[in-house]
Amino acid sequence: MIDDVVREKAIALADAVKSLEEYREFLEMEKNLKADSEAQAMIMEFQKKQQDFVTKQMSGVFDNELLSELTDLQSKLNARESVVMFIESYNRLLSVIGEVLDIISERLELDVGEVYRR
Repeated sequence: MIDDVVREKAIALADAVKSLEEYREFLEMEKNLKADSEAQAMIMEFQKKQQDFVTKQMSGVFDNELLSELTDLQSKLNARESVVMFIESYNRLLSVIGEVLDIISERLELDVGEVYRR
C-alpha cells in the first residue's frame, strides 16, 4: 500500500489531468460517439462478429467471409466522423499521459511505462 502523501499527490495529478483541454475534449468526443446510434450499432455488430471470428479461429476454422465482413465494418466505422474524432481525442489524451509517465520514469530513473510499450 502507498502512504497517504503519495496517494494525495496521485489524486492531485489525476485532478490536474482532468483539468486539461485534452481530457475535456476526450469526454466531449466520447459523449458524441455514444450519442451516434448508428455508430453504436456498428460497433456492437463489429464486436459480435469479431468474437465469432476469434471463436472460429480457436476451433481451427478460418472464415474468409466473416473476415471480409469485419473489414467492411471497420472501414465504415473509420469513415464515421464521431468515431474518428473519438479516436483522435483518445490518442491525444494518451500522448499527454505518456508524457507524464516519461517524467515520472526520468525522475525515478526507472522506465515505468515499459510494460505499456510491449
